Amino acid sequence: MFRQLMLMLFCVLMGAGDAFAGTPNPFRVEAKNASAAAGQDGKVQVLVHVPKEHHLYRDMMEVTRVDDAAGDAVVTGEPSFPPGFVKPDPADPSATREQYDMDVIIEVPVKAVSKPGTYALKFEVRYQGCKKSLCWMPQTDVVESTLTVGKAKK
Repeated sequence: MFRQLMLMLFCVLMGAGDAFAGTPNPFRVEAKNASAAAGQDGKVQVLVHVPKEHHLYRDMMEVTRVDDAAGDAVVTGEPSFPPGFVKPDPADPSATREQYDMDVIIEVPVKAVSKPGTYALKFEVRYQGCKKSLCWMPQTDVVESTLTVGKAKK
């Protein structure tokens, strides 16, 4: 929590005023549709598109499933993030932070669903992105994915 407060203070002091003045958020989040056979595990991919010369902080990223039409019929597991690059923290150069300076694909495991059908899933994606010393306020985007479960393979 202290690190997040320090980062926000750093961003304000280093010129993040433009971010508050209406500079549009250049990051884009989407969820890919997924499919699986009945009785088999699957995964949903959540993508965060990172523009050139921008980066995201891993410790500021979170993917959470929120109330959706699938309800208890679909059980999701802990999201899996790819490894990032460990770089000096601009707010505290004596510390390092894991960062992404490329698109990030986060995989959300889906436990086996026994009943074939189409299930609507909804995820809340939290992140903070920066460009050099300009950091946008932490963002929260909600994305949706459709999980199609086909008949079990024989």
